[in-house]
Amino acid sequence: MKAREIRTRFLDFFARHGHQVVPSSTLVPHDDPTLLFTNAGMNQFKGVFLGLEHRDYKRAASVQKCMRVSGKHNDLEEVGKDARHHTFFEMLGNWSFGDYYKRESIVWGWEFLTGEMGLDPQRLWVSVYKDDDESFAIWRDEVGVPAERIVRLGDIEKGDEENFWSMADTGPCGPCTEIHIDQGEAMRCDHPDGCAVGVCDCDRWLELWNHVFMEFNRQEDGTLDPLPMRSVDTGLGFERLVAVMQGKQSNYESDLFTPLIDRMVRISGRKAVGEDRISMQVIADHARACTFTVADGATPSNEGRGYVVRRILRRAARHGHLLGMEEPFLYRIAEVVIDEMGEAYPGLVERRERILATIRQEEERFGRTLTAGLQVYQDIRRIMKQEGRTELSGEEAFRLHDTFGFPVDLTAVVAEEDGFTVDREAFKQCMEEQRIRSRKQNVFMAGIGPWQAVDPGFDPATFRGEFTGYDHLEEKAKVVAVRVGGEDTDGRALAHILCERSPFYAESGGQVADRGTMTVTASGLELAVLGVVKVEEGPVCVVAGEAAELVLALTADPRVRLQVDPRHRAGVMRHHTATHLLHAALRQVLGDHVEQAGSVVEAARLRFDFRHDKAVTAEELNRVEELVNEEVVANRSVIRHDAVALDEAKRRGAMALFGEKYGDTVRMIEIHGGFAGATRENPEEGPVFSLELCGGTHCLRTGDIGPVRVTAEQSVAAGVRRIEAVSGPEALALYAQDRETVRSIAARLRHDGPPLEEQTAELLAERDALRKELAAVQQSRARGALDGALDSPRTVGDLKVVTAQVEAEDRDALLQLGDHVRDRLGEAGVVVLAAVPQGKPTLLVTVTPDLVKTGRAHAGNLVKTLAAKVGGRGGGKPGTAQAGLPDTAALAAALAAVDEVLAEST
Repeated sequence: MKAREIRTRFLDFFARHGHQVVPSSTLVPHDDPTLLFTNAGMNQFKGVFLGLEHRDYKRAASVQKCMRVSGKHNDLEEVGKDARHHTFFEMLGNWSFGDYYKRESIVWGWEFLTGEMGLDPQRLWVSVYKDDDESFAIWRDEVGVPAERIVRLGDIEKGDEENFWSMADTGPCGPCTEIHIDQGEAMRCDHPDGCAVGVCDCDRWLELWNHVFMEFNRQEDGTLDPLPMRSVDTGLGFERLVAVMQGKQSNYESDLFTPLIDRMVRISGRKAVGEDRISMQVIADHARACTFTVADGATPSNEGRGYVVRRILRRAARHGHLLGMEEPFLYRIAEVVIDEMGEAYPGLVERRERILATIRQEEERFGRTLTAGLQVYQDIRRIMKQEGRTELSGEEAFRLHDTFGFPVDLTAVVAEEDGFTVDREAFKQCMEEQRIRSRKQNVFMAGIGPWQAVDPGFDPATFRGEFTGYDHLEEKAKVVAVRVGGEDTDGRALAHILCERSPFYAESGGQVADRGTMTVTASGLELAVLGVVKVEEGPVCVVAGEAAELVLALTADPRVRLQVDPRHRAGVMRHHTATHLLHAALRQVLGDHVEQAGSVVEAARLRFDFRHDKAVTAEELNRVEELVNEEVVANRSVIRHDAVALDEAKRRGAMALFGEKYGDTVRMIEIHGGFAGATRENPEEGPVFSLELCGGTHCLRTGDIGPVRVTAEQSVAAGVRRIEAVSGPEALALYAQDRETVRSIAARLRHDGPPLEEQTAELLAERDALRKELAAVQQSRARGALDGALDSPRTVGDLKVVTAQVEAEDRDALLQLGDHVRDRLGEAGVVVLAAVPQGKPTLLVTVTPDLVKTGRAHAGNLVKTLAAKVGGRGGGKPGTAQAGLPDTAALAAALAAVDEVLAEST
């Protein structure tokens, strides 16, 4: 049975049993900051399980795209080496939200596997939680599974959570039951306690389907309270099921992977056996992961989920190098993924060009990374030989990984070729220390403790604070809970204050949090609100204060006055509305392919990332700025629609953040063309300039923004550009600064002379002429200084060598000097010159043609080695090459190493 048929039959089966078939949510969970990637089918229903969200159905089924790159069995470096585990995978699932429970879930699961799929019931085993007598009885008495094939596992009182599922340390949880298939004696392991379900973890007893029964709410003291609504959450591993249905003992042998591996065999010319087979499995898995994550909006970068995508892609590229594929190839495997999976996931086909271009560009970048990393490794290798070491330290391996993006397993392979090993344990310790440093970066959340109720009725599972800041900047409210712990960067103790309602906007959607004050009514104590964080319970004010005193004061009298800083909020509103104008203008000037890829909205500036595969020209940038300011001058209405049906918003063409999850009703910001007539009640007057789904705060009219000025445009990732801009007072300040600069320049020139532009042109012409004269003088002096060295060059072996630090106005002058010396040497000559042209420490290597022809010397390789010794980078052709050095002190050091490097290489 083909994989695509299994997908369809699963959804059809549960549709016949009254389930709503729900599309897969995106892999990039924009609405859940706790997740890098969607990692389970239940993620999109989290709000339903917590009672925060209502759906029109009580039964659901889906095939969910998932990514897991950490945790048990999901160490990235191990994926591809066994038969089962993946980074990207699909999860079949069915859910009940307060509807059916254990009996239906168990019976339907059995019917699907044995009836719809035709699996042999005698091969199926079941596990249940040790105290779950109800599930045990259903399996034995209603389904007919013999008691000896039902295994009781787990004991949460002893810390064993096998067959007991929890969303987190606290919150919804409950027992689960799993269906396993016996793959036969041939796959039996040698576990000392025997090979059996719940004892070993081998592939003989393959877990297929987990049915979770959520019926408890776990409290902080471990107490299990009944939930008001019992629910079912199941997950059936698609790749495992497909392999079983196709009679394969490895997922990588199923039709989900064989087309990818077949393409690799053709590209590489290798056979899919042994170590080459493992590399092909790694590439097949990672090609799927990269294709889907890029399609869903993730872009390779150096942080967050972008860093994960980069690691996965580069690990695949590294395994391609092991297969002898040195040119970009992964995008060609991604083509197969799109061809094979496009029917089930049309978004792959729609975004085909972007996916392939992003993957290819990142492969090309990694090719350059490999070159740089190998140069550094060669330097480490020489030091190890000098010191008599045979083990690369964890710190050295980590430096290659962290600074140069050099995977540790590639380091190990290269080191092994030289007879060295890598201290893997020390490397892991360095990685762990880096993870700890990263966690500490979020100072407002680090070390924070549990909620301490101020209101006796406070329940964190059900309480939701109200945000009133769209209409109010000040609010009188009561504190319901406080939690304390951690410190800010100045060492002050931090506290989180949760109120029944709050005008403070929490950092979200790229908009920074509000600032302001919180005043305790009873004592008059005024606390600065340092930040506002968004949590399940509502917007939380972060203040600095002594925890014990604060809790005591608020418990006695919880009344507070919350005041948002109006100047800060006004600046944020200006820049947020300007961001919407900028987005619309970019689409008008560059095309409808422009999509938002991220943004930062602050009180004094904005930053907007968007998808566009080439640099924005100066003319295009000017036109974008003009369009934005035209809308500002027109003083358009900014209309806020606080509750619009999602379908209606889509019908009207509202722009949404790609991959964002939205509820049935959304908030929409409309910037209209009606000069004065458009209102919330009459929004149809005049053309729409911008229409976006957005939860942020905005100006009432575009004229409130003031002038908008673009300050920068650059690339930040493959296929992603970034624009920075300022508005209002900040833009005016820049204009004033420019005006003062012009006035200052004009004051230094002739008041009665020609216009400023003409005088400037004259000065530049004079400067260019003087530079030419200076270059000629420097050339003459440098050649004179080198003549002595040319008369009696030193020798390294039979090579004539000239090294010198010289003066050169620019790199062209340096190249001319190098050519002059090389030509004077005649044959068997190597020239190495160091200079600081235009303030840039530079090393030049040139060799005579006879050495290039015989291959005895290669300028590119020589300059790479010399530069790497002193922390520089460079390269070039066999005859002439250049390198940039970190500082002027490195020039002499590089020249001093020439003889040693030549002796080693020739």
